[in-house]
Amino acid sequence: MKTTVVGAYPKLSDEHQDLRRALHKADREELDEAALETVFDETTAWAIGELEAAGIDVINDGHIRWDDLLAKFARAWRNTERGPLERFYDNNTYFRQPVISGPIESDGQTLVSDFKKAKAIAKHELKAGICGPLTFATLTAEDRQYKDLASRTFAVADALAAELRGLKAAGATLVDVEEPALAAHPEHAELARAAFDRLAKAGVALALYPGFFPLADLVEALARFPVAQVGIDVRSRETSAGAIDKLSAIKQTVVLGIVDARNTRLEEPRELGELIEAALKRVPADRLWVSTTTSLEYLPHDIAVRKLGALADAARSLEGVRS
Repeated sequence: MKTTVVGAYPKLSDEHQDLRRALHKADREELDEAALETVFDETTAWAIGELEAAGIDVINDGHIRWDDLLAKFARAWRNTERGPLERFYDNNTYFRQPVISGPIESDGQTLVSDFKKAKAIAKHELKAGICGPLTFATLTAEDRQYKDLASRTFAVADALAAELRGLKAAGATLVDVEEPALAAHPEHAELARAAFDRLAKAGVALALYPGFFPLADLVEALARFPVAQVGIDVRSRETSAGAIDKLSAIKQTVVLGIVDARNTRLEEPRELGELIEAALKRVPADRLWVSTTTSLEYLPHDIAVRKLGALADAARSLEGVRS
Protein backbone atom coordinates (compact mmCIF):
# COMPACT_ATOMS: atom_id res chain seq x y z
CA MET A 1 0.00 0.00 0.00
CA LYS A 2 1.71 3.16 -1.20
CA THR A 3 1.67 6.48 0.63
CA THR A 4 1.60 9.82 -1.15
CA VAL A 5 0.88 13.52 -0.69
CA VAL A 6 -1.00 16.07 -2.73
CA GLY A 7 -0.27 19.75 -3.29
CA ALA A 8 2.15 22.07 -1.56
CA TYR A 9 4.46 21.47 1.38
CA PRO A 10 5.08 24.17 4.03
CA LYS A 11 7.76 26.47 2.62
CA LEU A 12 9.50 27.18 5.92
CA SER A 13 9.96 25.99 9.47
CA ASP A 14 11.31 27.51 12.67
CA GLU A 15 14.77 26.37 11.61
CA HIS A 16 14.39 26.90 7.86
CA GLN A 17 13.69 30.55 7.01
CA ASP A 18 15.95 30.92 3.97
CA LEU A 19 13.20 31.35 1.39
CA ARG A 20 11.34 33.96 3.42
CA ARG A 21 14.52 36.00 3.87
CA ALA A 22 15.39 35.67 0.19
CA LEU A 23 11.94 36.84 -0.93
CA HIS A 24 12.17 39.87 1.35
CA LYS A 25 15.58 40.71 -0.09
CA ALA A 26 14.28 40.28 -3.63
CA ASP A 27 11.40 42.67 -2.86
CA ARG A 28 13.99 45.23 -1.73
CA GLU A 29 16.06 44.53 -4.87
CA GLU A 30 18.90 43.26 -2.71
CA LEU A 31 18.87 39.82 -4.36
CA ASP A 32 18.97 39.12 -8.09
CA GLU A 33 16.89 36.51 -9.91
CA ALA A 34 19.70 33.96 -10.17
CA ALA A 35 20.36 34.07 -6.44
CA LEU A 36 16.66 33.75 -5.68
CA GLU A 37 16.43 30.72 -7.98
CA THR A 38 19.25 29.11 -6.02
CA VAL A 39 17.27 29.53 -2.80
CA PHE A 40 14.17 28.07 -4.47
CA ASP A 41 16.28 25.07 -5.56
CA GLU A 42 17.66 24.59 -2.06
CA THR A 43 14.23 24.87 -0.45
CA THR A 44 12.78 22.38 -2.93
CA ALA A 45 15.59 19.95 -2.09
CA TRP A 46 14.81 20.44 1.61
CA ALA A 47 11.10 19.70 1.08
CA ILE A 48 11.84 16.61 -1.00
CA GLY A 49 14.25 15.40 1.68
CA GLU A 50 11.60 15.85 4.36
CA LEU A 51 8.97 13.93 2.40
CA GLU A 52 11.38 11.09 1.75
CA ALA A 53 12.64 11.02 5.35
CA ALA A 54 9.04 10.70 6.53
CA GLY A 55 8.70 7.51 4.50
CA ILE A 56 6.34 8.77 1.78
CA ASP A 57 6.56 6.44 -1.22
CA VAL A 58 5.38 8.73 -4.04
CA ILE A 59 6.30 12.37 -3.56
CA ASN A 60 6.10 15.65 -5.43
CA ASP A 61 8.47 18.62 -5.35
CA GLY A 62 6.51 20.38 -2.62
CA HIS A 63 5.34 23.05 -5.09
CA ILE A 64 7.77 25.44 -3.41
CA ARG A 65 7.69 27.83 -6.38
CA TRP A 66 3.87 27.99 -6.43
CA ASP A 67 2.32 31.09 -4.85
CA ASP A 68 -1.07 29.40 -5.14
CA LEU A 69 -2.71 26.67 -7.22
CA LEU A 70 -3.29 28.92 -10.24
CA ALA A 71 -0.35 31.33 -10.16
CA LYS A 72 2.16 29.35 -12.22
CA PHE A 73 -0.24 29.11 -15.13
CA ALA A 74 -1.78 32.58 -14.91
CA ARG A 75 1.75 34.02 -15.10
CA ALA A 76 3.05 31.82 -17.88
CA TRP A 77 0.20 31.53 -20.37
CA ARG A 78 -0.28 34.07 -23.10
CA ASN A 79 -3.24 36.42 -22.56
CA THR A 80 -3.64 35.54 -18.87
CA GLU A 81 -2.45 37.38 -15.80
CA ARG A 82 -2.99 37.45 -12.05
CA GLY A 83 -5.72 39.76 -10.87
CA PRO A 84 -7.51 40.59 -7.62
CA LEU A 85 -7.01 38.83 -4.31
CA GLU A 86 -9.74 36.44 -3.21
CA ARG A 87 -10.15 33.89 -0.44
CA PHE A 88 -9.38 30.36 -1.61
CA TYR A 89 -12.67 28.58 -1.00
CA ASP A 90 -13.21 28.24 2.76
CA ASN A 91 -9.51 28.22 3.64
CA ASN A 92 -7.69 30.92 5.56
CA THR A 93 -5.50 31.63 2.54
CA TYR A 94 -5.83 33.94 -0.44
CA PHE A 95 -4.96 33.72 -4.11
CA ARG A 96 -4.99 36.04 -7.10
CA GLN A 97 -7.83 35.39 -9.49
CA PRO A 98 -6.87 34.97 -13.14
CA VAL A 99 -7.77 37.59 -15.72
CA ILE A 100 -8.15 36.45 -19.35
CA SER A 101 -7.63 39.09 -22.04
CA GLY A 102 -7.46 36.94 -25.18
CA PRO A 103 -7.03 33.35 -26.44
CA ILE A 104 -5.19 31.26 -23.85
CA GLU A 105 -1.96 29.81 -25.22
CA SER A 106 0.70 27.65 -23.57
CA ASP A 107 4.08 26.43 -24.80
CA GLY A 108 3.81 23.44 -22.46
CA GLN A 109 7.00 24.35 -20.61
CA THR A 110 5.62 26.05 -17.48
CA LEU A 111 6.57 23.21 -15.11
CA VAL A 112 9.21 21.33 -17.07
CA SER A 113 12.31 22.95 -15.59
CA ASP A 114 11.01 22.56 -12.03
CA PHE A 115 10.17 18.90 -12.63
CA LYS A 116 13.56 18.10 -14.14
CA LYS A 117 15.37 19.69 -11.20
CA ALA A 118 13.27 17.74 -8.71
CA LYS A 119 13.67 14.48 -10.63
CA ALA A 120 17.44 14.87 -10.54
CA ILE A 121 17.51 14.84 -6.74
CA ALA A 122 14.50 12.71 -5.74
CA LYS A 123 15.27 9.20 -4.53
CA HIS A 124 11.63 8.16 -4.29
CA GLU A 125 9.07 8.01 -7.09
CA LEU A 126 8.25 11.58 -8.16
CA LYS A 127 4.97 12.83 -9.56
CA ALA A 128 4.03 16.22 -10.98
CA GLY A 129 0.93 18.36 -10.45
CA ILE A 130 -1.30 20.87 -12.22
CA CYS A 131 -4.46 22.81 -11.39
CA GLY A 132 -7.78 21.54 -12.68
CA PRO A 133 -9.41 23.18 -15.71
CA LEU A 134 -12.77 23.75 -14.01
CA THR A 135 -11.06 25.31 -10.99
CA PHE A 136 -9.09 27.78 -13.10
CA ALA A 137 -12.18 28.61 -15.14
CA THR A 138 -14.58 29.12 -12.24
CA LEU A 139 -12.09 31.19 -10.22
CA THR A 140 -11.36 33.58 -13.11
CA ALA A 141 -12.14 37.17 -12.13
CA GLU A 142 -12.51 38.59 -15.64
CA ASP A 143 -12.78 36.96 -19.06
CA ARG A 144 -12.70 39.15 -22.15
CA GLN A 145 -12.35 36.27 -24.60
CA TYR A 146 -14.70 33.32 -23.99
CA LYS A 147 -18.46 33.58 -24.12
CA ASP A 148 -19.33 31.10 -21.36
CA LEU A 149 -17.96 28.81 -18.66
CA ALA A 150 -17.80 25.79 -20.95
CA SER A 151 -15.73 27.59 -23.60
CA ARG A 152 -13.38 28.93 -20.95
CA THR A 153 -13.01 25.54 -19.26
CA PHE A 154 -12.15 23.82 -22.54
CA ALA A 155 -9.60 26.51 -23.43
CA VAL A 156 -7.93 26.03 -20.05
CA ALA A 157 -8.01 22.25 -20.54
CA ASP A 158 -6.23 22.57 -23.89
CA ALA A 159 -3.52 24.74 -22.30
CA LEU A 160 -3.14 22.23 -19.47
CA ALA A 161 -2.94 19.36 -21.97
CA ALA A 162 0.06 21.13 -23.49
CA GLU A 163 1.61 21.31 -20.01
CA LEU A 164 0.97 17.59 -19.57
CA ARG A 165 2.71 16.80 -22.85
CA GLY A 166 5.69 18.82 -21.68
CA LEU A 167 5.79 16.99 -18.36
CA LYS A 168 5.49 13.61 -20.08
CA ALA A 169 8.45 14.45 -22.32
CA ALA A 170 10.40 15.42 -19.19
CA GLY A 171 9.80 11.98 -17.68
CA ALA A 172 6.62 12.41 -15.64
CA THR A 173 4.58 9.20 -15.40
CA LEU A 174 1.88 10.44 -13.00
CA VAL A 175 0.40 13.94 -12.67
CA ASP A 176 -1.97 15.11 -9.95
CA VAL A 177 -4.83 17.34 -11.07
CA GLU A 178 -6.17 19.41 -8.17
CA GLU A 179 -9.79 20.19 -8.99
CA PRO A 180 -11.56 21.56 -5.89
CA ALA A 181 -14.17 23.26 -8.10
CA LEU A 182 -15.58 19.83 -8.88
CA ALA A 183 -16.54 19.31 -5.23
CA ALA A 184 -17.60 22.93 -4.80
CA HIS A 185 -19.78 22.85 -7.94
CA PRO A 186 -20.97 19.27 -8.53
CA GLU A 187 -23.52 20.63 -10.99
CA HIS A 188 -20.57 21.04 -13.40
CA ALA A 189 -19.40 17.43 -13.11
CA GLU A 190 -20.14 16.59 -16.76
CA LEU A 191 -18.35 19.72 -17.96
CA ALA A 192 -15.34 18.77 -15.85
CA ARG A 193 -15.37 15.23 -17.23
CA ALA A 194 -15.42 16.52 -20.80
CA ALA A 195 -12.48 18.77 -19.97
CA PHE A 196 -10.59 15.79 -18.55
CA ASP A 197 -11.14 13.97 -21.84
CA ARG A 198 -8.90 16.65 -23.35
CA LEU A 199 -6.30 16.24 -20.62
CA ALA A 200 -6.25 12.48 -21.08
CA LYS A 201 -5.19 12.87 -24.72
CA ALA A 202 -1.76 14.01 -23.48
CA GLY A 203 -1.04 10.36 -22.73
CA VAL A 204 0.19 10.59 -19.14
CA ALA A 205 -1.54 8.97 -16.14
CA LEU A 206 -3.65 11.43 -14.17
CA ALA A 207 -4.75 11.48 -10.53
CA LEU A 208 -7.91 13.49 -9.86
CA TYR A 209 -8.12 15.32 -6.53
CA PRO A 210 -11.32 17.18 -5.70
CA GLY A 211 -10.99 18.89 -2.37
CA PHE A 212 -12.36 20.77 0.62
CA PHE A 213 -15.97 19.56 0.39
CA PRO A 214 -17.76 16.21 1.02
CA LEU A 215 -17.56 13.80 -1.91
CA ALA A 216 -20.04 11.03 -1.08
CA ASP A 217 -22.57 12.23 -3.67
CA LEU A 218 -19.85 12.58 -6.33
CA VAL A 219 -18.13 9.21 -6.09
CA GLU A 220 -20.03 7.55 -8.93
CA ALA A 221 -19.43 10.56 -11.19
CA LEU A 222 -15.71 10.53 -10.37
CA ALA A 223 -15.53 6.90 -11.43
CA ARG A 224 -16.39 7.96 -15.00
CA PHE A 225 -13.41 10.33 -15.36
CA PRO A 226 -10.57 9.22 -17.69
CA VAL A 227 -7.98 9.09 -14.91
CA ALA A 228 -5.75 6.45 -13.36
CA GLN A 229 -6.39 7.50 -9.77
CA VAL A 230 -9.16 9.21 -7.82
CA GLY A 231 -8.38 10.99 -4.56
CA ILE A 232 -11.15 10.61 -1.97
CA ASP A 233 -11.02 12.71 1.21
CA VAL A 234 -12.63 10.64 3.97
CA ARG A 235 -11.35 12.71 6.83
CA SER A 236 -11.81 16.48 6.77
CA ARG A 237 -15.58 16.88 7.28
CA GLU A 238 -18.06 15.20 9.58
CA THR A 239 -19.70 13.59 6.56
CA SER A 240 -16.49 12.79 4.63
CA ALA A 241 -16.23 9.19 5.80
CA GLY A 242 -19.53 8.46 4.08
CA ALA A 243 -17.67 8.31 0.78
CA ILE A 244 -16.12 5.01 1.87
CA ASP A 245 -19.49 3.26 1.47
CA LYS A 246 -19.48 4.06 -2.26
CA LEU A 247 -15.87 3.24 -3.12
CA SER A 248 -16.78 -0.02 -4.86
CA ALA A 249 -18.02 2.11 -7.78
CA ILE A 250 -14.47 3.26 -8.49
CA LYS A 251 -12.43 0.96 -10.74
CA GLN A 252 -9.38 3.21 -10.79
CA THR A 253 -6.81 3.30 -7.98
CA VAL A 254 -8.31 5.00 -4.94
CA VAL A 255 -6.05 7.44 -3.11
CA LEU A 256 -7.66 7.58 0.32
CA GLY A 257 -7.19 10.90 2.09
CA ILE A 258 -6.97 9.82 5.73
CA VAL A 259 -4.74 12.50 7.26
CA ASP A 260 -6.48 15.87 7.56
CA ALA A 261 -4.16 18.53 6.17
CA ARG A 262 -6.33 21.42 7.40
CA ASN A 263 -6.56 20.43 11.07
CA THR A 264 -3.67 20.50 13.54
CA ARG A 265 -5.05 17.59 15.57
CA LEU A 266 -2.79 14.58 15.14
CA GLU A 267 -4.67 11.46 14.09
CA GLU A 268 -4.49 8.35 16.25
CA PRO A 269 -3.14 5.16 14.61
CA ARG A 270 -6.37 3.36 15.49
CA GLU A 271 -8.63 5.80 13.62
CA LEU A 272 -6.41 5.74 10.54
CA GLY A 273 -6.37 1.96 10.59
CA GLU A 274 -10.16 1.83 10.82
CA LEU A 275 -10.55 4.06 7.76
CA ILE A 276 -8.15 1.91 5.75
CA GLU A 277 -9.81 -1.33 6.82
CA ALA A 278 -13.23 0.06 5.91
CA ALA A 279 -11.94 1.02 2.46
CA LEU A 280 -10.38 -2.41 1.95
CA LYS A 281 -13.82 -3.98 2.22
CA ARG A 282 -14.71 -2.15 -1.00
CA VAL A 283 -11.38 -1.68 -2.82
CA PRO A 284 -8.72 -4.38 -3.28
CA ALA A 285 -5.39 -3.64 -1.64
CA ASP A 286 -3.59 -3.42 -4.96
CA ARG A 287 -5.82 -0.46 -5.92
CA LEU A 288 -5.56 1.47 -2.65
CA TRP A 289 -3.06 4.19 -1.72
CA VAL A 290 -3.27 6.44 1.34
CA SER A 291 -2.52 10.14 1.49
CA THR A 292 -3.07 13.51 3.06
CA THR A 293 -6.44 15.09 2.27
CA THR A 294 -4.95 18.17 0.58
CA SER A 295 -1.87 20.41 0.65
CA LEU A 296 0.14 20.36 3.87
CA GLU A 297 0.87 24.07 3.42
CA TYR A 298 -2.19 24.85 5.55
CA LEU A 299 -0.40 23.44 8.61
CA PRO A 300 2.58 24.59 10.70
CA HIS A 301 5.69 22.74 9.59
CA ASP A 302 6.14 20.71 12.77
CA ILE A 303 2.55 19.48 12.61
CA ALA A 304 2.91 18.61 8.92
CA VAL A 305 5.96 16.46 9.69
CA ARG A 306 4.10 14.61 12.44
CA LYS A 307 1.11 14.09 10.15
CA LEU A 308 3.38 12.54 7.52
CA GLY A 309 4.81 10.22 10.13
CA ALA A 310 1.32 9.15 11.17
CA LEU A 311 0.42 8.46 7.54
CA ALA A 312 3.51 6.34 6.90
CA ASP A 313 3.11 4.48 10.20
CA ALA A 314 -0.53 3.66 9.44
CA ALA A 315 0.36 2.13 6.08
CA ARG A 316 3.27 0.14 7.52
CA SER A 317 1.26 -1.06 10.50
CA LEU A 318 -1.55 -2.34 8.32
CA GLU A 319 0.87 -4.10 5.99
CA GLY A 320 2.37 -5.84 9.02
CA VAL A 321 -1.03 -7.00 10.23
CA ARG A 322 -2.08 -8.27 6.78
CA SER A 323 1.21 -10.02 5.92
